[in-house]
Amino acid sequence: MFSDDTIQALEAAVSTCDAARRDLEAALTRANKASGDADYDEALQAIATAIQKWGTGQEQFADAVEASNAPDIPMAALLLKNETGTDAMNARRGVPGVSVDGTDQPFDVDLSGMRGSALTDAITTYVEEE
Repeated sequence: MFSDDTIQALEAAVSTCDAARRDLEAALTRANKASGDADYDEALQAIATAIQKWGTGQEQFADAVEASNAPDIPMAALLLKNETGTDAMNARRGVPGVSVDGTDQPFDVDLSGMRGSALTDAITTYVEEE
């Protein structure tokens, strides 16, 4: 189905998205526990960086899918899961603050408490529109 190069490109993009999600979760937790403006601002910057990194990973995934023989992102994700066991769910999630075609899964990060406000603040303050 996929060439070795395509699998490598898809898995690298998935890895970027998964790492960005972990970074986002950690930054949201830091923002939720921030004890002052400086701590909160550092957390907002980390949130924005994670969001942008996640979007970059999604773009890389979409580009790798386009270069492959898969008809679309959902099919590529299914083929990747079947061929390698790699779950591309985070590469397919809609992420606030970035827009990547083919991200058709819901954003499922916990935004309770101050986490939701911090995400909104980070996006409006630090995430650049493309």
